[in-house]
Amino acid sequence: MAHYTVLSAAELAGVAARFGLPPPDRVEPEPRGRVNTSYHLWAGGQRWFLRIAEGKTEGDVRFEAAVHQALGEARFPVPRLRPAADGRPFAPAGGKPAMLFSYEPGEPSDRASAGPLRCQRVGEQLGRLHDLAGGLLLERANPFRPARVAGWLDELAAGTLDDERAEALPMLRAEVAAAGSLPGAPRGLVHGDLFLDNVLWLGDRVASVLDWEMSCTEAFAYDLAVAVDAWCYTDRHEPVRARALMEGYRSRRVIEPETAEALHAQARWQAARFAAGRLMAFRGAAPPPQRVAFKDWRRYRDRLVALRAMGPDGYRALVGLGG
Repeated sequence: MAHYTVLSAAELAGVAARFGLPPPDRVEPEPRGRVNTSYHLWAGGQRWFLRIAEGKTEGDVRFEAAVHQALGEARFPVPRLRPAADGRPFAPAGGKPAMLFSYEPGEPSDRASAGPLRCQRVGEQLGRLHDLAGGLLLERANPFRPARVAGWLDELAAGTLDDERAEALPMLRAEVAAAGSLPGAPRGLVHGDLFLDNVLWLGDRVASVLDWEMSCTEAFAYDLAVAVDAWCYTDRHEPVRARALMEGYRSRRVIEPETAEALHAQARWQAARFAAGRLMAFRGAAPPPQRVAFKDWRRYRDRLVALRAMGPDGYRALVGLGG
């Protein structure tokens, strides 16, 4: 969620019409995040969330729409996707595919409020998602595979790096290389990006899980590792939160021995992937801060350093799977 594609009032009215809506009474750009352009629209007596997919293909957008439909039918808490008037799950906006979602009430957690109870609730939803995955005939390769991330690192190395980035590069290269031979583990539909701002809360109840554009077919251990690092790390990994998240997950789904065995390696890979992604995203000129939110790559470097230090046994102890 960012603001790269600037649309005029007339252009936004045209987009609304493609979704069968009258011209918006009110529009507010949504600057949070860094990947897509997003607007809040008030039209037809309702509030909507318009997301313009930056750098995505029609196939990417159609897969995400299929995920929304399948999860909605399973009564999983996702926003409702409004199809365009021509029946497609998207409409063109600024020459790019745009998706229109129902506005969902609720507030995201910040780092301080993501305590053990909310971590447990997130674990429950993730366990439910992975349990549903076995019955969903949805297949999409992870768009952020090791070869792609290795290409980012090559591009970064070819440019000018400050000392801190140059020092981190060999560690990231080593982790990305190791990710090319990750241990086998059960796979299925994963969210892939279960960060704090992608879950909305009403009190301590999960109201909605947002932003399925990174959903794909991947190891369940990868999704678990992403969630643990997102929800259970402040300035260090928090064992109480991590164990609560894992307890919530296990209340909905049994963790296979292969998934437990793969967790630490997947945790290191996802930390390297997000550190590299943030380095790449903010390597050069970017829109001003009112149009895109900065994400500090060092937060994931620090997670990776901690994960390397704790080792597989330490990670199992962190999440309560030791012994």
